[in-house]
Amino acid sequence: MTARAGTRAAVRHVPPPADHRAFGIVDELNCYFDSPAEPNNVHVEIWLPARLDPDRLRTAVTAMLGDQPRAGVRRAHRGWWHRGYVWEFPPRADVDPVSTARWRTEADLDHARARFLATAPPLDRSPPFRLLLAHGPGQDSLILNAHHAAFDGRSCLRLLRMIADQYDAGAGAAEPPARPQSLGGRPSGPRPSAGQPAGNHPPARRLRPRAGRTARIAPRHAGGGRPRRAPGYGFVLLEWPGVPVPRRPMHGPRPTVNDMLIAALIRAILGWNASAHRRPGPVRISMPVDARPPTRGDELGNLSRLCTVAADPFSTGALSVVVADQTRRAKHQPGPPVGPALAAAARAPLPAPVKRRMVRLAVRCLGRLECDTSLLSNLGNITDAPRFGALSPARMWFSTSAHMPRGLSVGAITVDGQLHLCFRYRHALFDDDAARDFAAGYAAALAALAGTEASR
Repeated sequence: MTARAGTRAAVRHVPPPADHRAFGIVDELNCYFDSPAEPNNVHVEIWLPARLDPDRLRTAVTAMLGDQPRAGVRRAHRGWWHRGYVWEFPPRADVDPVSTARWRTEADLDHARARFLATAPPLDRSPPFRLLLAHGPGQDSLILNAHHAAFDGRSCLRLLRMIADQYDAGAGAAEPPARPQSLGGRPSGPRPSAGQPAGNHPPARRLRPRAGRTARIAPRHAGGGRPRRAPGYGFVLLEWPGVPVPRRPMHGPRPTVNDMLIAALIRAILGWNASAHRRPGPVRISMPVDARPPTRGDELGNLSRLCTVAADPFSTGALSVVVADQTRRAKHQPGPPVGPALAAAARAPLPAPVKRRMVRLAVRCLGRLECDTSLLSNLGNITDAPRFGALSPARMWFSTSAHMPRGLSVGAITVDGQLHLCFRYRHALFDDDAARDFAAGYAAALAALAGTEASR
């Protein structure tokens, strides 16, 4: 056999064993996107008005993993020459996924959250998720860190429900307080910058638009200094007072809450870039759409597809109507889970480590031209939030990764009639003050859409 023929044989596709399952395209790509600087993980956080028992929580997780082998998958060890990765289902977990921490102030909890989510759980150790039980003064925060190659946002909610069911099955459920307590006193909106009302921007020069080139969010750091190179992300949590109610416009489809959230993100980006004197360009927002068929609504895995909603900064149409028309078509027209270029990369007859390097190189070189401006993921109204014994979530937060050059993602979830928004950002894009200012601008944009444009 010649050397060239031997190389072709080495990368030949070998079917996985019967008790294994090959990664799907989305699973594969989410492995390629993961890196120490930009962990590819999903974050769900539950604030509870009393304390959970850590031993009982560990028992609940163990029982859940015993009932749901898919929740404890790990990446099988295979030779580097294989084309793709394979899931295997071990009989028991390799590590204890539950850890604990304590916090006294909001700053302590913010630091614990950022540190816990600074790495994604390793896929070669079962399970591919971790839980942090953070005990605070009179309340707890339960934070889930799940690898995006194994779970999407809806799967993470399903995981927490199953763990909560097992916790509820234990004896001696914690009693809730007589009255709900305020969890840490976090304000219902982010802090605006000093001396500048939220959402107000200085007048910008009239700049010619960039024809066809996707807009990028203008980075900002204190004093114009160099961005931090720290791995992981920062987080800004925003609780909206209630849920914005869209009204039917005179023309076009009626916007949904999701449409308003995307339209507000587009408006916030346009205002932010205008204040930084950036040339206006088309804003493109990635929007995950649940691709589960009705009969598999509770299936664990990565079963979403990405769609893009685009807006021209000089369009004369009502923004929420423009967005509503695109999202309605995206939800009702089935499509592939990823774009053709990424799908071709995942299917290429090359060893998986080689494909990973190719994909990451392409993202670094072409990302500023091809990548969408930002991402908004909305899990919608959660009517069956996880209940741990007698404890119901007081608040919930959700976010997903924000790789550069996007650098920012917005996660939305509605619980008990309250909209909760999480802004996850890379330190290369924003410092902490800039992130809070952007979130304040988003809140102003959402308020403007709910109060004016939605009623036209």
